[in-house]
Amino acid sequence: MKPVPPALAALERALAGPEEAWIRERLDLDPAAARAALPVVFPALARRAGRAGLSGRIVVGGAHVDLGAWRRCDAVGTLLLHAADPVDDATLVDLFLRGDLEERTILLRAASVRPLGAATSRFLDEVQRTNVGAHLEAACLDHDLLVRALDGGLLSRDRFDRLVLKAAFNDLPLARMEGVRERPGAELTRMLLDLATEREAAGRPVWRDTLRLAGGAPVAGTVARVLGALEHGDATTRLAGAEALLALRRKDLAAYAAERLPREHRPDVRAALERAAAL
Repeated sequence: MKPVPPALAALERALAGPEEAWIRERLDLDPAAARAALPVVFPALARRAGRAGLSGRIVVGGAHVDLGAWRRCDAVGTLLLHAADPVDDATLVDLFLRGDLEERTILLRAASVRPLGAATSRFLDEVQRTNVGAHLEAACLDHDLLVRALDGGLLSRDRFDRLVLKAAFNDLPLARMEGVRERPGAELTRMLLDLATEREAAGRPVWRDTLRLAGGAPVAGTVARVLGALEHGDATTRLAGAEALLALRRKDLAAYAAERLPREHRPDVRAALERAAAL
């Protein structure tokens, strides 16, 4: 087996268990043989390796990944790609396009720890066009792939914004989209507020993290929504409003936080209001 970098040791530990001999036999192939075997091995991974959960965090080449959402088959697939390296972008894209739901999920999870490239870009384009929850989660949650792709020039700001909007449309939690909250943008705020307006008009819930992002790059209408959220009947909405008010960092709005404080009973909302009132 090709030596595994220390950063991937947590994935190697996941090999212990059923079908370990079958897995290690394929990991022990020389790189050329391992590459040739990928189209045959990947369709069997979810069945042979299973979906047992992993845990912990890893940092690989600057990529930060929470393994709490990973499964054993994701770990095995990532190690198989490592054993086959160098794997060209065309091969990776072909595996993705020919793959079923499970194979695509494995490839998207593996992409979060692999170097950025043309295949990564194509994967994210495919995710932009899908509403498959497992693929959206694998591409957007529990790692910093989106911000690495933005900062590394692989994603334009427009493509990044549209992927975040897609995540919002599907109610994915911002807290699990690592680094995204630190990359606000005015156009992203406008799109999120438009989505919020559409949902309100249809009587549907608004993405609860809308204001958390909007507060970092406010546009016309942002302040009114933030202040309105402070009086919302739902505590999670009030918390988002209080955090957005803090992100706005406007001393002239601190009085609104102070005015709400005596009537707020939820501790986490109170704490955010206290910080905003002290600006």
